Amino acid sequence: MRPARPNRRFQAALAVDMFLGPVLCTMLVGLRPLLRRRSEPDGPVRKILVVKMWGLGSLVLVSPLFERIQARHPGARIDFVTLKENQAILDLYPQIERRWLPDLRTGVAGFLLQTLTLLRRIRRERYDLLLDLEFFTRFTAIFSLLAGARRTHGYHAKGSGRGQLHDVQVPFNVYKHVTANFLALLRGRPLEEVLPFDPEAPDNLPPLSLPEKPWQRCHEVLEADPAWQEGRPAIVVNPNAGDMALERRWPIEQVVTLVDALAERGDLNLVLSGSPAERTYVESLVARLARPARVVNLAGQVGLHEFIALLQHARVLVTNDSGPLHLAAAAGTSTVALFGPETPTLYQPLRARPEQRHRVHYLGLPCSPCMFVHNNKVIDCWFAKARCMSGIQPQAVYADVLRQLEPGDGERDAGEPGRTPTAASPLRIVDR
Repeated sequence: MRPARPNRRFQAALAVDMFLGPVLCTMLVGLRPLLRRRSEPDGPVRKILVVKMWGLGSLVLVSPLFERIQARHPGARIDFVTLKENQAILDLYPQIERRWLPDLRTGVAGFLLQTLTLLRRIRRERYDLLLDLEFFTRFTAIFSLLAGARRTHGYHAKGSGRGQLHDVQVPFNVYKHVTANFLALLRGRPLEEVLPFDPEAPDNLPPLSLPEKPWQRCHEVLEADPAWQEGRPAIVVNPNAGDMALERRWPIEQVVTLVDALAERGDLNLVLSGSPAERTYVESLVARLARPARVVNLAGQVGLHEFIALLQHARVLVTNDSGPLHLAAAAGTSTVALFGPETPTLYQPLRARPEQRHRVHYLGLPCSPCMFVHNNKVIDCWFAKARCMSGIQPQAVYADVLRQLEPGDGERDAGEPGRTPTAASPLRIVDR
């Protein structure tokens, strides 16, 4: 099952990376001694460049790494390379001093020309350490080699060719959370003991801090909608998934069933979220609702900072496995998260405040997960419709939303995350 994806530029870039990337990596391995900066590899680290192009959620999960870098290299300057579309999230991290922002929206050819110009400027900076946080793309490995840093750390996978371009090659561990993998890359010890839980990995996220203006702007938009009733608890529902894998979306008819059930209560503010590109999909969802007048369609109406402000004021976010899940976690919002093609082992939500609670639905079917960091996260589903998502029942999600509305102290539930799940009783990892 491979539904059409709206982001053609991303797909074109991925295709170039998959087919041309291995050839370039093989060629550059032999040239690597000539391209590396000749200097003492173990000298003091004063300037660090972090590279992470893709994934809004992953950019949120990078935040614990910033704190660990500052502890490991006090006083070092941290710069960041990511796509221009991710600038708004980087603006929330004061640890980042300089942002390098190539723009994929100019097309693949324009993006490559920007990258060449960017590399010339970056080489003049003479970075002491470069951390390539991408899991599978060859582009960032090539970029890291050409950036001229004194030492580079990157993930290595057999057959990909990318790891051989880095000075320190660290395997990506699919049995550890992404934050733990980021910290392992910073340590740069490929043969360190593999433990079930990384003793240095945080169980929480640094809370996102916003000024008051984003909430004021968001509140103005909400108040202008007749469905918004001041004083009622807000439930945000994100029915979307990122362009990398639309298969992560919960089927639209099941989202409709959930929203209709919540709207029937009449005592909640229900808000549907999404980007401008996702507004058409969200509108098609609203058209199916039994009570559309009770639901605010906020898709495409506010920016990222305003959306985060909404999450900070919401009681619960219901979402597929996607970037908004981790934004909510860092904003301190409780969540009900739906996982299918991807595993919550890597991406289960963390907490930014002690009383925050998360409920994770994951059926754990024999074919799950089918998204892997070593195959470019390309999904080839066994079924006409992804059963790992369609098997999650709206009644179970509805019950968890109501549970999240109840007062709680944030302590872990005495559930059994190792039990065998069924379609009517999904596996839940509780109160992470």
